Amino acid sequence: MANGPYFACLGRPLLIGADGDPISVKTRKALAILGYLIRQRSMGDSRDRLADLLWSNAERLKAMQSLRQALKQLKSAETEAGVDYVMSSSGHLHVDSAVFQSDLLCLGELIEDGSAQAFRAAAELWRGDFLAGYEDLDPEFGAWLVVERERINADIFSLVLKDLDPEDTSDDGVRVEAGALFLLKMDPAFETAHRVLMRLYLALGQRERAEHQLKSCERELQLHLDIEPSEETRALLEDQLPRAAMGHGVPAARQARDQRALQQTAKKTGEIILPSVSILSSEINKQELIEIQHLKDEVIAGLSGFRSYDLYEGGGGFDDPASSMLVNGSELGSYLLKFRHNEQSGKTAIQFEDRADGRIVFNEIVDLRLWDSVHAAASHTISRIHLHTTNRLRDPKNSAAFARWCQAEALMWEFDPGSDRKALQLLEELEGNYNNFSMVFSAKAMINLKHLVNYPVKEKDRGMQMDSILSLCERAVTLDPWQPWNQRAHGWALLQSDMPDMARRAFLQAGRLNTVDPTNLMSVAEGLAFSGDVALARRNAEEAMSLVAAVPRLFYEYYANVYFASEDYDMAAKFVERASQSSISGLTTRVAALVCAGREPEALQVLERYREKYDAIVKNTGLGLHNPEEWAAKSNFFQDPRTRHRYDQGVTLVKRFFFGGGHQA
Repeated sequence: MANGPYFACLGRPLLIGADGDPISVKTRKALAILGYLIRQRSMGDSRDRLADLLWSNAERLKAMQSLRQALKQLKSAETEAGVDYVMSSSGHLHVDSAVFQSDLLCLGELIEDGSAQAFRAAAELWRGDFLAGYEDLDPEFGAWLVVERERINADIFSLVLKDLDPEDTSDDGVRVEAGALFLLKMDPAFETAHRVLMRLYLALGQRERAEHQLKSCERELQLHLDIEPSEETRALLEDQLPRAAMGHGVPAARQARDQRALQQTAKKTGEIILPSVSILSSEINKQELIEIQHLKDEVIAGLSGFRSYDLYEGGGGFDDPASSMLVNGSELGSYLLKFRHNEQSGKTAIQFEDRADGRIVFNEIVDLRLWDSVHAAASHTISRIHLHTTNRLRDPKNSAAFARWCQAEALMWEFDPGSDRKALQLLEELEGNYNNFSMVFSAKAMINLKHLVNYPVKEKDRGMQMDSILSLCERAVTLDPWQPWNQRAHGWALLQSDMPDMARRAFLQAGRLNTVDPTNLMSVAEGLAFSGDVALARRNAEEAMSLVAAVPRLFYEYYANVYFASEDYDMAAKFVERASQSSISGLTTRVAALVCAGREPEALQVLERYREKYDAIVKNTGLGLHNPEEWAAKSNFFQDPRTRHRYDQGVTLVKRFFFGGGHQA
């Protein structure tokens, strides 16, 4: 064991000291903090993000207090361990990897080793899913955990399978058998691993063991997924399928060469390659199944609305042998989306598979009677697919063009000048190779607009002025008018260019283009509120809130602006209080709402309470120091004269408080 504590996070989490004895940690959320941090880049993240994730339903102040209490519990555990491993600086937390080990990290090292002994040790180490039993800690943490588990499992399965050749009997198949058995320890219903063992036993001349493995596969699939093995699996014993269709993937080295060649061709043609999703279903042609067809159509339309996938409609179903064939792996991803309706139960099975390794990413049973609408049920499935596919692409190791875009998009949501600079570097690289990729231009426009409104003049001078930002958005819309991201960016640029009617049209178009993405709907709602279409803004915001599984704190700031435009200032103050409180714009909305609700003393208390934090933001970004009046003019997006005048009361108070004069007139 290492120099410090050991975190067993596979299965029920447990912190173990260097002496092998368990270390007591009072609450599960304290251990959840460790689990979250070890899955981040550099094993660290901000305090704000942790508070958002684990106390998403609490008021911001209470959430930060709860986080501090959880960190005190970890500090007590550090004292018991005799070593500090959670480090803190400038609102940031990270785990010191030099003195902190985890079973997940050890598992990765064993898989990289790839020997039979290492696979056996990995099977012993696997105690269950990452942070098992922690799904109920908080809705937002639960949503993150579901996606993170899928990412961990998919990565492990991909790494193990790429080097398992079921016809390699040089060591009597010991290594291949150990690798496949490890995968079945993780997921007993993983049909591809059953096929690997069946092919290995056949190659060794052990047909009886292959037949026994088929029976084991039948039992596990029935128990866990309520399905039968595919025809491909059964045909292995009958030797009916050619080698390429038997689940034996192309060797990793060749896959890498194929992928590089594909990317080089794409660069020459300027084509952006996207993740591919093939859609299969059993026959849906009876009148009583019209809602099931509606569900399938909604899911396909929703995925299409992201314009982030190459979608293919297939004619086969769950048990079509061709659908079970593995394909050459791509770092972008190739997936199968299957629909099957059970008339007896009245429920629909939706199964999402990774074609590179045959793994079932998720299999959910949808009972439309339990949903408010088909639209809501479809949105849930689409969100799971989109989160899984894009989160894998956000790994910086993935160099494909669309993956680079996903990485830039993730950086943009951090609302930090440093992250924006990294995003711009990625976008410049993409523009150099793919000058027809529309979202590059709208993303560059959004970053520069953010700088123009929120960052200091010295940063702005290195950026673009409004005319150039608007030109970028117009180019993006010209290249792809069907991309919601482009339309939203155009709407924000038009707002700042004093063209509210045209901005409203752009936001309306964005809303029509993707009606199942809660982020798109909420951003559109805020844009419509600023443009003056308050009733439609409320409808979009309420729809977005009804579709999201766990409400991101950023949504509360958007929702607050919608309520402010509706002149419901108490509700605006209530919602923005639950927002991240990490931006001057959110603080300004809160102060303006309190002032307009006749609660100015409370607004001043809020400013005093957060003085130290926002003084640091102003100092670190230089926000408004050079020209506070320009910041005041640009920070008010509301176009309706009455609403704009009322919001200016908050802008004026924040300007006096942070940019000179304190709270005195």
